[in-house]
Amino acid sequence: MSEFAGKNKVKVHAHSPGKRTILIVEAADGTFFAVHADTGYDTEKGKPVEKAWIKDNAIGRHSFVEVSPPEEVADLRSYAG
Repeated sequence: MSEFAGKNKVKVHAHSPGKRTILIVEAADGTFFAVHADTGYDTEKGKPVEKAWIKDNAIGRHSFVEVSPPEEVADLRSYAG
């Protein structure tokens, strides 16, 4: 698990609807990741994404829900529910 995933807060920018939630998160260093249940919301196993991808694809094409303002979260598993 990445250092910030369990100890430090990340900012959740968007999430997918449904049971197996995909989260789009921003690390403290400004890196964005798509993380999901299959990897335990581990950012090291997540897919790096560009900020523009969030609006253009996740929200624009795949019906992700934007979190505005982004929410700081320490426990991604609990957040995803």
